[in-house]
Amino acid sequence: MSVTMTVSLYGRQVSQVENIPFTANMNVQQAMEAAYALTPGHTYNFSLQYFGTGLGYEVVTLDSIVNQMGSDLNSYVFWALYINGRFSPTGIDETILHDDDQIGWDYQSYSPELHGGTRYEKARNAARARFA
Repeated sequence: MSVTMTVSLYGRQVSQVENIPFTANMNVQQAMEAAYALTPGHTYNFSLQYFGTGLGYEVVTLDSIVNQMGSDLNSYVFWALYINGRFSPTGIDETILHDDDQIGWDYQSYSPELHGGTRYEKARNAARARFA
């Protein structure tokens, strides 16, 4: 019983951690911690930021690549979480996994058409408020 995690940049896969041991009620954060333990020399790394009860924990750095925000309202590049190819509606601490799930991370640019009304719009707004 295991899960797999992929890391992509703008839709292009750059790495994968396979055979992450699955346990009942495992969330994405726990899977990421287990994946860290599986990588030789801990070459895979991540950091989190807590955005409150509405969003929970979000990944702000993955494989040493940091979320970025520009001066334009829509200029936001971030790590989007996918579970089995679909946007996750919840944060890594609230997303419960199942055996054989595929965790996907994609570093992508914010788009109102794609991300409007999603948790990523809320995270962008929360991050922008911190720097206002």
